[in-house]
Amino acid sequence: MVGVANAQSFTDDARLLESYQKSIDSVMAKTKSITAEGAQKALLNTQNLATVKLAKPAKKPLQAHMLYEQVKRATVIIGCAYLCPRCSNPHLSESSGYIIDSKGIVVTNYHVVAQYAFMKDGNKPEGFFVRLADGRTYAVKTVLAASKKNDLAILQLETDGKADLPSLALADAAQIGDQVYVLGHPKGMHYYFSQGNVTNKYYENAGPPNEKFFREMMTISADYATGSSGGPVVDICGNVVGTVSNTNMLTHSEMNPSVQMVVKNTVPVESLWKLIRNAS
Repeated sequence: MVGVANAQSFTDDARLLESYQKSIDSVMAKTKSITAEGAQKALLNTQNLATVKLAKPAKKPLQAHMLYEQVKRATVIIGCAYLCPRCSNPHLSESSGYIIDSKGIVVTNYHVVAQYAFMKDGNKPEGFFVRLADGRTYAVKTVLAASKKNDLAILQLETDGKADLPSLALADAAQIGDQVYVLGHPKGMHYYFSQGNVTNKYYENAGPPNEKFFREMMTISADYATGSSGGPVVDICGNVVGTVSNTNMLTHSEMNPSVQMVVKNTVPVESLWKLIRNAS
């Protein structure tokens, strides 16, 4: 039986969100994040990544609850602050990401950054921010590298060079059948932890009809949903083997649209390695 002293605390999602919004106000009073226009320009430049200081991959398997605590420290809530045309209250759209360099370099999805850079429906972007599990909040300074094709983006936080942040190591690759874990924030459920296996690695036919291309994808059986985008997929040692990207609902047929399964697409770490090496 777990003692009270060792029990994990319950997450108060509403209070966490309120705290995040207040911390953003404090950060905005001191510094500015990259603007939406700046993010648009940065997304077009994928070759300005400075040398990244990556941690060495761990080799010791961890118990699931210990792995959760370790990965949680380096998993972030990416927040897009904005004003809507219907009220004067600030809003916050949340996604996921993870730190790969202690100096404040974060990985997330290209589409997460694009949501901020190309905001629609009359919404006005106010800033782009990251919150750590310990409550520290930083503005996103710039986009260091990005790949629309592979749905990856690498961000630099504004830390004034003073931060020493927890980070995750990158594995070389995962194999089909390997056990994996996902940590993210589906629909505002902060730091939701799920377990599964690598179920497939394949080339996905993606892109609009007139611009089709193939990209590497890794499917897993661990659960996630909207808000988990950009979150880490890790192995049993806590090393990153992929990045959450999207889901694809498979139905029986057009005549019978009953759902048969949901494919969980993640970007394999091999694609992240290519982005880092090509942009360095």
